[in-house]
Amino acid sequence: MNKKNNSSPRPSLTPSQLQEYKELLYAERNRVLKRLKASSMHFEADRQAGDEGADIGSDDFIRDTGISIMADNSQKLNLIVQALRQIEQGTYGICQDCGQLIGEGRLKAKPHARYCINCKTIREKNGGSRPDEA
Repeated sequence: MNKKNNSSPRPSLTPSQLQEYKELLYAERNRVLKRLKASSMHFEADRQAGDEGADIGSDDFIRDTGISIMADNSQKLNLIVQALRQIEQGTYGICQDCGQLIGEGRLKAKPHARYCINCKTIREKNGGSRPDEA
């Protein structure tokens, strides 16, 4: 795997591409915020004395699943905010492992992607780490 090379010119996206990805990121941010807001409204306890154990277990499962979904959405929101910050800093769309430009198809599908498809595949095979981090 290639490491970042600070002496070579940095790959870049055109201003119109950056604007397109910025719009995708803002739209996705708004969707995630709506999901977070909607799911936060479902955490009011409405247990009554005498509720059946199975009902309580079911409620707990639903609550735990909701918390997990909220955590996933919060993590995604953080990645989106980070990607928007990278647009402002001029580092958006550059793989954080190899320093190459992330493919257009990948960015359109996942505009908050931090790694090119090759580096992401390598990370997945290594439990989320680069081979030199393991």
